[in-house]
Amino acid sequence: MLIPPESYVRSLADRNSWIKYHDDLVSEDGRAIPYVTLSNSKSSNKKLRIWIQGGQHGDEPAGDQGVLALLGKFANNTSWTTSFLSRIDLTILPRYNVDGVEYFQRQLASNYDPNRDHASNFDPHIYVDAHECTGVSPVVQRYIRAQDLLVSANKNPNINPAIRALNEEFVSDIFAAAEEKGLRVGPYFTTSVANDTITIQEPDWHAQANHKGAGNYQSLTFLVEMRGIRLARQHFQRRVASQVLTLETITNKTIAEFDTVYSTIETSRRAFIESKDAIVVLDEYGITHKSIEFLDKDTGALVNVTVRSQNSDPSTILLTRARPRAYIFSPALASVASRLRVFGVNVTQLPTAFSGDVEALTVETVVLAKTKFEGIAGTTVTTRTARRQSNAGYAFVLLEPEGVANLVGYNIVSVEGGMSTRFL
Repeated sequence: MLIPPESYVRSLADRNSWIKYHDDLVSEDGRAIPYVTLSNSKSSNKKLRIWIQGGQHGDEPAGDQGVLALLGKFANNTSWTTSFLSRIDLTILPRYNVDGVEYFQRQLASNYDPNRDHASNFDPHIYVDAHECTGVSPVVQRYIRAQDLLVSANKNPNINPAIRALNEEFVSDIFAAAEEKGLRVGPYFTTSVANDTITIQEPDWHAQANHKGAGNYQSLTFLVEMRGIRLARQHFQRRVASQVLTLETITNKTIAEFDTVYSTIETSRRAFIESKDAIVVLDEYGITHKSIEFLDKDTGALVNVTVRSQNSDPSTILLTRARPRAYIFSPALASVASRLRVFGVNVTQLPTAFSGDVEALTVETVVLAKTKFEGIAGTTVTTRTARRQSNAGYAFVLLEPEGVANLVGYNIVSVEGGMSTRFL
């Protein structure tokens, strides 16, 4: 008999005092969104916080299946878990998009992609986002993705370099552990074809997706994808095992190298707050050629195929800007302040009107997109010409008007050619 995931998670919490079950959140359709916190409830100034979520896209069940399996392993080895929780606090959201799961669709009930939400209240040091990738759909009618497990670290150039290096080190360890078990691995990619040339697109760093946005906490982030979409029950054990192995590698390395991980992230956060380095606003993919393993759809044989790769290792920087001391904007844009606060950015309302010298950007061009994205025809602009907090990266993302995920682009802030922006 199949046990509903909510009942399974609640039963674990009922048997273990260090698991707290929460169901105070509700979906757009009114369904409960259960999540659990794992903690020994002892306060400490030196703990690492890990956020793990699955089921963000309702037609990608391997993420929540792997998270549930990890919870079971915690419950079955309480002595190890007790030691682990002496230094780690976890928030685990097994099935984020409960409406999408009900309808077996990627989107929320409102048909918006949920790949936008974040976890600022928990302020994670480590952020894991578990998905599935397509296991069929031959490329050029011949090749099928061969990788069991695709994992990518954050590529955001505004993240402290020490955090990015540690993030890549974790990914290398995940790949080594998976290959030791006979699994095929690689960085996440999607594919496109033009003139019989296969191009793979590896992740960029722009904060439109939450595993990328979470890097703005100055955190380690992991996009984890298992081969599973459209495979139904085929290879169930293989993809769940891939997910559990990934989560175990992350948690085991975190506890085994706790002092290094904690020191790297906390020191880097302080360095980011005090930094005077320019910020990267806009970039473009680097282009390289790679040999990627695929399955031949007719024979099932593994074949190496040379592809054109768009990647951020590194990207080409197109626009940087001097790091502002602060952003100043009118109370008329209260919705901007609300959005910033959602992402954990401290926004202060000044007691009196601001008077002082500021840098303002003059809008030179405004181009409306020809097609809609999530119901919005985006706006692209060109311009001329309190950073001191760890989440300031979100302010850079939302307020720099040329960026990919900014509020001008999403028409939250309206501009026209010749206007002077009021953000700086």
